[in-house]
Amino acid sequence: MNVCTHYSKTIISKILGVALLLIIGILQSCNNDETEPTNSYDYYPLEVGQISIYEIKETVYSAGQKDPAINSWQEKEEINSVITNSRGIPTYLISTSRRDNSSSYWQKIKQQTVEQYPDKIVQNIDNELIVPMIFPIDKSLEWNGYIYLNLNTTDNRYGNNFNYENLGEPFNTGLTTFEKTLKVVERVDTSGLTKYNFASKHYANGVGLIIEQQADFDYLQINGELSGYKVISSGKRRTKRLIEYSQN
Repeated sequence: MNVCTHYSKTIISKILGVALLLIIGILQSCNNDETEPTNSYDYYPLEVGQISIYEIKETVYSAGQKDPAINSWQEKEEINSVITNSRGIPTYLISTSRRDNSSSYWQKIKQQTVEQYPDKIVQNIDNELIVPMIFPIDKSLEWNGYIYLNLNTTDNRYGNNFNYENLGEPFNTGLTTFEKTLKVVERVDTSGLTKYNFASKHYANGVGLIIEQQADFDYLQINGELSGYKVISSGKRRTKRLIEYSQN
């Protein structure tokens, strides 16, 4: 092989190498809109000693009552321990405590467990298994978060799939702005004439759940006809907002 031929092949190899890097970069750039490139577990961090304190506000509408009942309290979720089974799946034990306000004492009210699988999170709360996240996080994915439940068709959660939105975007909870978050829409039926059902959760990278919002209403009907425009007859609106957190 002469010097010119060797030199030409070297130049071609370098050009092909640069071109390959450019193609990979373009593909990754395109993919960033759909798939989160960082560790998916960062949006649902689990570590023993981790504490999250939430403010809960609940508005309850009852048929025959002119004004709704409005309640508020605080809940603290603390990861107490973790056990890993023979398959390498860790199960975290989380205790929930409640108090009326910041000057009241905490009282433990329940426990839940969270299993961390390679492809999903499974949460056992109030004896219900829920799948709040699947991995890898991708905006094109939909999944049945209630797959382990035998839901009745009258359950507001029946027939709804979960999906990701607003991946990697900043979000303000009304108290704090988190720079990198995602939204999980759990159910949405807001166009109906007689009902309104909506539930979503926002998670922040490195923090976890920062706000949960849900609303389930029945609109007022008299003799089968709507009374006014979307007058709420019964139902509930609930917001769970992070106000303090700590991690080891």
